[in-house]
Amino acid sequence: MIKTIQITELTVGMYVESVAKQKGNVRIKTKGLIKSEAILVALESRGILEVEVDFGKSITPKNQTRDKTVQSHLAARSAHPESYSIETGTAAQNNGIASLVKETKLTNIINIGQHQEALKDADELYIQAKNVQKNFVSQLRSGSTPNIEHLNKLSRNIIDSVFDNADALSCLLMFKDSNEYLVEHAINCAILLAMFANSKGMSQAEVEDLTIAGLLMDIGMTSLPTNLIEKTSELDDADWKIMRSHVDIGLEIVERLDDARPIVLDVIANHHERINGSGYPKAKTASEISVYSQMAGIVDCYDAMISNRQHQRSVSATAALHQLEGDETLDRELVTEFINAIGLHPVGSLVQLSSHKLAIVSQRNVKQPLNPVVMIFYSMQTQLHTEIVRLDLSQSEDYILTGVKPEEFSMNLDKFFKSVFLPK
Repeated sequence: MIKTIQITELTVGMYVESVAKQKGNVRIKTKGLIKSEAILVALESRGILEVEVDFGKSITPKNQTRDKTVQSHLAARSAHPESYSIETGTAAQNNGIASLVKETKLTNIINIGQHQEALKDADELYIQAKNVQKNFVSQLRSGSTPNIEHLNKLSRNIIDSVFDNADALSCLLMFKDSNEYLVEHAINCAILLAMFANSKGMSQAEVEDLTIAGLLMDIGMTSLPTNLIEKTSELDDADWKIMRSHVDIGLEIVERLDDARPIVLDVIANHHERINGSGYPKAKTASEISVYSQMAGIVDCYDAMISNRQHQRSVSATAALHQLEGDETLDRELVTEFINAIGLHPVGSLVQLSSHKLAIVSQRNVKQPLNPVVMIFYSMQTQLHTEIVRLDLSQSEDYILTGVKPEEFSMNLDKFFKSVFLPK
């Protein structure tokens, strides 16, 4: 539900769709979640009077009020309107208030240090997510019924991180451990579905359900024989029959849990169905498959393609997106929306530049998708690592030639990335 409210009613946790009324000409560049008290002060200080709030995407009760800290900031600004500094919360020389864009840790990166801090936060969440998912699976395999609230809490943390620093979080999707495919695949699908749903403007409830669905849609795989999951040769008909049973097993598992949500059950049952009837388990066609399950099917395919598995080598993110575009079993419009959500060159992917350098994509450029921000770290001419340089391709003559795989350069990208880009 979208409602216009006074700026004095705005609180942390509300999702701003647009400015409804203001003094002056300053505009918020993008809509987004209010993540801190400082941004409240900044909004009011720039003459914004009313905003449109989407309570469906907000994560705070409508009747929440501002705390005393914000009130003191506003009082200080009123007393010294020409010299008030948001950064310190005291009167100071006015250096100008930062452009009021959606507050994320990577929206306005000005140096590698800030990039590192955002990546560190995302890395800590990813590690936590793996531990939660492993524990959930371990409890299932032991025969006990795990507490779904642990996954609910994890999904909320993922959603919060997607709102806060989606670029940093999506960086980590590219770094895989083939020995933990099922755990990482579940987390990656949850992150991608949260990004996809958010990009489509879905409600907070839908985003939450799809994130949980990502964590659970292949949970039935944990009950299949290990030798089948780890099989390196091509699967035969008998293998596929067992493999496809994970859908029904997953439904049985989740239906035993206390909070079996309809969207989650739908996704588990139908994320392997395809619009032309070639999917399983019931060979449904487009009109029979919900948008949620079609989104999950796209995300499932994408993460599987960029992952090394026992029977399949990964492809680059760019190649995977090209394959999705040409896949007639997937809805083309939804595929396009997914690509728009994660970028033509997804954050975290390795790219080769026209300058014969290798770089990691670190930030999307919504207005110019072909020109993201990259971190250059390797010279193909000297075959040596270089000083890390942040380059906004929209401000440079350099450009991306192609997406590449680390294996092409005998590079352990995961190890290198974490040693260089994550603070110790």
